Amino acid sequence: MFLAIINTVELMAAVAGLIYITKYRVKLSTRYFVYFLWLTVFIEVIFGWITVCINNFESFSFLKGTFLEKSNYPIYNTFHIVSFTFYILYFRSNLKDQKFTAYLSFLSIIYVLGSSLNLLFSDEFYFKISSSNYIAGSILIFLSAIIYFYEIFKSDEILTFYKSIVSYISVGALIFHLTITPIFIYGSYYSSSRDPEFVNIYRIILTVANIFMYTCYTIGFIVCSRKNRSY
Repeated sequence: MFLAIINTVELMAAVAGLIYITKYRVKLSTRYFVYFLWLTVFIEVIFGWITVCINNFESFSFLKGTFLEKSNYPIYNTFHIVSFTFYILYFRSNLKDQKFTAYLSFLSIIYVLGSSLNLLFSDEFYFKISSSNYIAGSILIFLSAIIYFYEIFKSDEILTFYKSIVSYISVGALIFHLTITPIFIYGSYYSSSRDPEFVNIYRIILTVANIFMYTCYTIGFIVCSRKNRSY
C-alpha cells in the first residue's frame, strides 16, 4: 500500500510536469527535471515492485534466490548517486553567482567520485543501500537549496518567489531530506528489519514525506502553468 501511494504521487507530479513543459516554453533545466521525474517513476515502478511481487505472490516464487530478488540494491545505489547529483546540478543551473555555481560543480564531482569509490570498495552495492552515500547526498541537497534560497532572498526575485517552479522544487526536496535523513541514519545504525514497529513507522514517515514533496512539485507546475496562461 505504501509503495502504491508513493508511485501515485510520483506519477501525478511527472504528468503535471509533462503537461507544463509541453504547453509552455520553459528553461532547459526544468525540462530535464521533468524527464528526471519520469525516470524516477520508471525505476520505482519496475524495480520497486519486483521485490514486493517475489516476496508476496506465489506465482513469482521461482525468482527467489535469483539476482532479481536483490536487484533493487544495485539499482537504487546507482540511482541515488544519479539523483543526488542531478538535484545539485539543477540548483546550480538556477544560480547567478559564479562563485556558488563553481562551488556546487566541484562538490558534485567530489560526490560522484567519492560515492562511486565507496560502492566499488565496500560490500554495500549488492547487499544494502549505502547509508554514507545517501547521507552525503542529502547534506549536499540541503546545502544547494540553502544557497538557492540565500540568493533569492538577496534579490528582488523574493517578490515573485511563489511563481517560480524552482522554489517549489527547493521546498519539496529540502523538507523531504530534512525529514527522511535522520530516520534513515537511525535505521542504518541503530535498528534493523527485526524491529517491525520501527519499520512500520519509517514507512509511514517515508510515505508522508513523499506525498509532501511530489505534491509540492505538482502544485508548482499548476501554479506556473496559470502564471504562463495569464501572460
